[in-house]
Amino acid sequence: MAYEAPVLQYEGALGDILHRLVPKPGKVRPAVDWRVRILLQHIDSHTGIEWDLKHVCRELKLDISAAHAARLFKRCTGLGVREYAKRKRLLRAAERLKATDLPIKVIAAEFGYRKPVDFARIFKEQYRLSPTEFRKQIA
Repeated sequence: MAYEAPVLQYEGALGDILHRLVPKPGKVRPAVDWRVRILLQHIDSHTGIEWDLKHVCRELKLDISAAHAARLFKRCTGLGVREYAKRKRLLRAAERLKATDLPIKVIAAEFGYRKPVDFARIFKEQYRLSPTEFRKQIA
């Protein structure tokens, strides 16, 4: 008997898949720590990728270290701070790809990626499609 790789199939709209990858803002469990809620709001309102958690904790007056904030965030959301921010950025980029005809390099720069190649690589890791293929599929 030969091994057959499992096949993953999903029936539904592409938008449903995208929105399941990143929790929606405001859909945080009520038991979530107030500091995590503030961090989520901060991440949701900033699109860039260059920021320091230690600086953010100080700026938001959370009165906890960056390491503690990272542990608390992961415990409450199930994702690390960087992973959550990356998914959120890619979700916004995917929505931008759907809604506009802007060149991919412009969208990449808009979301803080210095090189379109880096954006395309990370986008493909997340969605299993390049930004160009993604745009063609939703058209």
